Amino acid sequence: MLETLIQEKIRPKKRLSQNFLINANAAKRIVESLNLKTDEAVLEIGPGKGALTRYLIQRSRRVIGVEIDKSLCSFLRKKFALNENLEIVNRDFLKVDFQKVILPHRKVKVIGNLPYQITSPALALLLENRKRIELAVLTVQKEVAQRICGQPGGKSWSPLSIGIQLYADPEILFKVKPSSFRPAPKVESAVIRLAFLRKPKVKIGDEKSFSRLVKAAFSQRRKTVANSLASSLGWPKDLILRALSQANIDSNRRAETLSIRELALLCDSMSSLGQEENEIKKKYRFCVSCTARF
Repeated sequence: MLETLIQEKIRPKKRLSQNFLINANAAKRIVESLNLKTDEAVLEIGPGKGALTRYLIQRSRRVIGVEIDKSLCSFLRKKFALNENLEIVNRDFLKVDFQKVILPHRKVKVIGNLPYQITSPALALLLENRKRIELAVLTVQKEVAQRICGQPGGKSWSPLSIGIQLYADPEILFKVKPSSFRPAPKVESAVIRLAFLRKPKVKIGDEKSFSRLVKAAFSQRRKTVANSLASSLGWPKDLILRALSQANIDSNRRAETLSIRELALLCDSMSSLGQEENEIKKKYRFCVSCTARF
């Protein structure tokens, strides 16, 4: 009775993109996909009204629910007052310090329904803390799930696919209909599982340079990778063609056909050529400075 009265007072907040999961079967299936063991800890992103939480506390010795909505935090604490293995943290997930929140556990499993507006930054935060995460099961928009799990040569292959797959093995588990949520979203959702790797799938010399290269390569998808890089990075075309040749990549290919390994080789080639160019410029400036004295 108390739970019913509290629920009636809670209304989804549009500014927080709240869509509460109301399908119990879907909730149970999502939790089961996490393959939780009783001695494992789990971090839940945005518990909402506790659709997943009710099953998580049955399977894990410690559940940490990070909820930005203060009224929902109050509701959850009352609803699960008898469950000592649940901790509700009233905080923006994007500002969570993993080291403080999950201690003394070395690793956690992560679960949650990601609103579209925070999907990219939330995924970036998970990747940043991947050494503390064993597995993540997330509900996202179906199109986002397809991009995350995209493969070279397909339309879904993108910087998001590459960024995720460099550090994790993603898998689409199943779809969730809009009617499973309240209010029902206008798009279909999908549940994905991310198994984080101990080390990157491909050795990357400099992660920031690699990220810039990938974004530049995909900035103009209809162009060849050579033209796209020349336009986006402002590099001389002949230098880019040299880098592509060194990486054994046909300059007429498009970015969406390149694998992570090929992009890594290209990044290394461009970094090497860039250093050569800088050395030549330094020597040139030195020579000009010396001759100016005579």
